[in-house]
Amino acid sequence: MSESTASRPPRRIGCLAVSGLILLAIVVSAAATLFVARTWLYPQPFEPVQLSAAEAVTLEHKLDSLTGSDASDPAPDQPGELRPEIYRERAEDRVIHFTQRELNALIARNPDLAERLALHLSQDLLSATMLVTLPPDLPVFAGQTVRVAAGLRLRFDGQRPVVIIEGVSIMGVPLPAAWLGGLKGLDLVSLYGPDAGFWRAFGEGVRDLRVEQGRLRVELAE
Repeated sequence: MSESTASRPPRRIGCLAVSGLILLAIVVSAAATLFVARTWLYPQPFEPVQLSAAEAVTLEHKLDSLTGSDASDPAPDQPGELRPEIYRERAEDRVIHFTQRELNALIARNPDLAERLALHLSQDLLSATMLVTLPPDLPVFAGQTVRVAAGLRLRFDGQRPVVIIEGVSIMGVPLPAAWLGGLKGLDLVSLYGPDAGFWRAFGEGVRDLRVEQGRLRVELAE
């Protein structure tokens, strides 16, 4: 190290640079506070999914196949002649499949859920985001609408479906497993399937279960 380098005084940060850093910190803090407030403390209603004309036709065809009706049949609440039909079972009728947009469009038909519930489908994971209004008698956030998120792992493993609670979070804070009854990370079908009840019937009634990116497919057993 040369003598000139050793004797050089350390560089000082000027007042303008310090003021700029302080201003930047204030702007970042304000932006973060605004983001948290809009996202968690004062969440905006969800925008309902609007299907295109082609998507709407496809969805109606799927619903018709589930209900066993067609466009020429009268609506259930309208008078009309009920035509006798031969009962039949087809393998393709046991397969139920919907896209993420179709599921959210069905939710949008319910006025109470249209702007409060949204589903997301990814590989083996069903995620739900909900806006929940808290009871008015709570000590904190009384009557406040908060954002709640939950996840379910769904897949078919060997001979039975698998349903695992991935987790639940409120305002972005994951709830402890103990607050979820110790069920977080457990397969509900395996846990409750041996006992008579819903989960046993569910496990025996599902032949295949797949959740992919933007798609849900369920095949029912005979």
